[in-house]
Amino acid sequence: MQIKYDLDKVGIGSRLQEERIRAGHTQESLAEAMGITDKYISKVENGAAAPSLSYVMKFSDITRTDVCYLLRGIKAKTDVTAAGMVMEATAPYGKSQTKLSKKGQKICDEMMKKLKEVLEENNI
Repeated sequence: MQIKYDLDKVGIGSRLQEERIRAGHTQESLAEAMGITDKYISKVENGAAAPSLSYVMKFSDITRTDVCYLLRGIKAKTDVTAAGMVMEATAPYGKSQTKLSKKGQKICDEMMKKLKEVLEENNI
């Protein structure tokens, strides 16, 4: 079974730009830190290109931003555990914010666990 999912490139790009600026990086300084071009960063931030998962993970490490927030716009209500799992989060839908369902939270936790494993395996 294949799950179809449309990536919100514009939303992701906006959050990446917001967090890049918050972390004090220009597109040029971030490009140098990530080993990519500033033109690619511009395309991602403008929603013209979808970032790869490795791009998002490296960006997250450099700017110390939660991956769930970058990809889904989910901000943790409480702290993130040492394993990187969001304990309780909210997801924006329209103008109001609602809690994730237990199933949604479980999926997010499993994704964060897998990301942590991949990062540790690759010494990132």
